[in-house]
Amino acid sequence: MSSSSSLFIYHIIFVLISYKFFYFIQAVPIDNGIIDKPEIGCEPIDITVSFSTKNAFYGHVYIKGRYDEPGCRSDENGRKIASLTIPFNTCGLSRVRSLNPKGIFITAVVIVTFHPKFLTKVDRAYKVQCFYMEADKTITTNIVVSDLTTALAAHNIPMPVCRYEILENHPNGNPVSYALIGMQVYHKWTCDSQTSK
Repeated sequence: MSSSSSLFIYHIIFVLISYKFFYFIQAVPIDNGIIDKPEIGCEPIDITVSFSTKNAFYGHVYIKGRYDEPGCRSDENGRKIASLTIPFNTCGLSRVRSLNPKGIFITAVVIVTFHPKFLTKVDRAYKVQCFYMEADKTITTNIVVSDLTTALAAHNIPMPVCRYEILENHPNGNPVSYALIGMQVYHKWTCDSQTSK
């Protein structure tokens, strides 16, 4: 027998075994499923996803893309209730700020697989989203504020010493002791200021 004919026979045997294997997998359905909708708990520091199954659950609950990360997967071993608690600072949770209403959306995709090794037709994926509304707070307190202190800035300026003279005809004329009506006179004020520095 030539090597090409033996290779051909091996291929045929492989195809037949593969067909039987896949037929066997399809022939053994998983008699399980999720009852109702999952319960979502939007907590102050984490998100909890829990659900009930029709029969005992032997699969996994995990965050999409984070199967191998610690804390991002829950392996269940026969209970009818399964859950996963995801802290905000782990597992790559998506955070999107919202302006109207004010707050933040925290989102994750949770995968539920019913078989411990294979994906099956009863497996489910859920987009879990929690909205944390930003609270508007008005803070009041009593504060006593003293009035602005007023400092007295006084500077005593002495009054000037002034002298009034009536002079004949012009500013440099002789002082007039008496005058006649119609006589031309000059009124002169002279003040001496005494400013201190």
